[in-house]
Amino acid sequence: MTGFDKKTLTLAASVDTNFTIEVDVDHQSGWHSYQTIHVKSGVEVRHEFPDGFSAHWIRLRADRECTATAIFMYE
Repeated sequence: MTGFDKKTLTLAASVDTNFTIEVDVDHQSGWHSYQTIHVKSGVEVRHEFPDGFSAHWIRLRADRECTATAIFMYE
């Protein structure tokens, strides 16, 4: 995510699911919870990361078993 001005995430899931976004910002302090987003079954949710947000790694954790799509867009 570093080096891009605009970052967005679009999520969709087969069942109502809470996704926790976790980030590694410096390769040293490990994973940190950034935000939890609730996604209703069959509904796309778009999240825009704030200006200046940066992370080296990002991952998602679902609170239940589901089929999901996550699209990260870096511009």
